[in-house]
Amino acid sequence: MTVSIARPNAMPRLLITALIAVVAMSVLNGCASRDQASAEERLAGSLPELFQQALDTSNPSPVEREALERAVVAGKIDQADYEAAHVRYAQCMTEHGFAPQYRKTPEGYYINLGWQAVGADDGIDQHWECLGDNAILDSLFRYQQGNPDLIADQRLVAIRCLRGLGLIDAGYTVDDFDRDWLARPFKTFPFDVYEASANNCMYYAGYGIFKTD
Repeated sequence: MTVSIARPNAMPRLLITALIAVVAMSVLNGCASRDQASAEERLAGSLPELFQQALDTSNPSPVEREALERAVVAGKIDQADYEAAHVRYAQCMTEHGFAPQYRKTPEGYYINLGWQAVGADDGIDQHWECLGDNAILDSLFRYQQGNPDLIADQRLVAIRCLRGLGLIDAGYTVDDFDRDWLARPFKTFPFDVYEASANNCMYYAGYGIFKTD
């Protein structure tokens, strides 16, 4: 068994989370260690503001632009627009001969669990090609569903989600998270990182961890 790991702003082999530039540049690497709303930095003032930033700076594809323009007005990305983007990606990978696998979170976001390689081809080039008119919308929908408060410190995103599920107690801090994240193979986390609900929290925060046989 091997473990595929995605750290924030990193590109794992089997799982690549496409982050739009305007969001990635906003993530702060040295945020305060207090889990207090007054101390939190935000990626934007609101979801519509984040969507507008993407429209203004990230050069979305025409189909993504239409979806984001609707989202600015509605205040959120419509599930149907996201589902259509996911279908485009999955169909594109399938046409290249790959069999993508997913887990759908309770919030309606598809976590890419990887794809079966075709011969010696690992599918990375095809992945980027298929993300051509989906990546920005996918990334923004992930923020909308998993981090609607747009907290910049990804550790706090994970902690809030895990705490909401009762998987960690109120005293668990970002320092604890840093310690547990660095303790490969994650045996010091006070929860099972591979269990679906915990794994969803980690993925939403940019920490994708998966077992591959």
